[in-house]
Amino acid sequence: SCVNFWGGPRGLAGPPVCLEGALERFRGRIRSGVGSRRLVSERPRLAGSRAGVGGGVSGMRLPFTVVHRDSEAKESPASNLHNPTVHSPGWASAPFPLFPQELTLAFTGAVCIDTLRVLAHEHFVPSKLHVSVGQVPKYSRPDHRAAKFKYLGFVRFANNGEWKLREQQTIELKGVSCSFLRLSVEKPHSHGKNLCGQVGIVDVSVEGNVDLDESTKLLKAGQQGLDFQMLTQGIDLEGDFLHAEAQAEGMPADAVRAARRVAALRRDAEWGEDYDLAERLAGVAREVGECGRGLEEAEALKRDAVAAEDYAEAKRLKGRADALRGRLRELVDGL
Repeated sequence: SCVNFWGGPRGLAGPPVCLEGALERFRGRIRSGVGSRRLVSERPRLAGSRAGVGGGVSGMRLPFTVVHRDSEAKESPASNLHNPTVHSPGWASAPFPLFPQELTLAFTGAVCIDTLRVLAHEHFVPSKLHVSVGQVPKYSRPDHRAAKFKYLGFVRFANNGEWKLREQQTIELKGVSCSFLRLSVEKPHSHGKNLCGQVGIVDVSVEGNVDLDESTKLLKAGQQGLDFQMLTQGIDLEGDFLHAEAQAEGMPADAVRAARRVAALRRDAEWGEDYDLAERLAGVAREVGECGRGLEEAEALKRDAVAAEDYAEAKRLKGRADALRGRLRELVDGL
């Protein structure tokens, strides 16, 4: 990875400013190894993440929406990171925040990130930035609160003293796959113009590929390929994709709803380390799946029997479907 320093109060782009003493000072820091310029943990390279392999669309800056931030200054909201300009102040935390401050970025669909660039504020310089990526579990809504995050590591930002410089960290992630990106920002370096202990990020650039194959699979399951901005505006898309998910699973909509509920409860049990409950819910999930597929089969056979005017068989299949539907209700009510 590499580090760039941009001069000026607003400079997001343009040539590096040659502030001789300051720049040489930072070069000396980098040569002497003060502050890591890499993620400290191993960064996996996932197969099939580039164009031509796995149906990816590559070589672009990936759009995102900030779906969560712990705090923000009134004049520097996190939404400034969506479409930054050379005059954008970026995001800054509220005064005197608790640390770490977290930002969660959501992508439209599944993506493979090659490069992450983070440009720090010139006054509100974070001491350290932690990076995690998140995926949406099966049967879960496309929501960052339901995502499972994997920690990748951290980078350090140098203390620029009183110089008006911005440090940019360039982190090579080599195709890591995710739907969410979480940035955890540690407390700031001391600065004469940072009187309220704030941290700030002027720009976040995420470059990589849209994973078309994985996004299509998630879309069929009713989870992804969605516009996350709609979710942030309070529009619940779960019902819109319930039928598609039911078709993909070979179960009726009632069974899919039950499976989603069981999956959510089991995930909560895993996070709470209640493994006895998680094991019981795993058994319930298997039975819900069996009942759902059996119910779908019984309904299809019943329709065929009615079409063939075999009403005795249709009556028998109706009884079987009613019994399976009742068992589904028992399983859900017993949770």
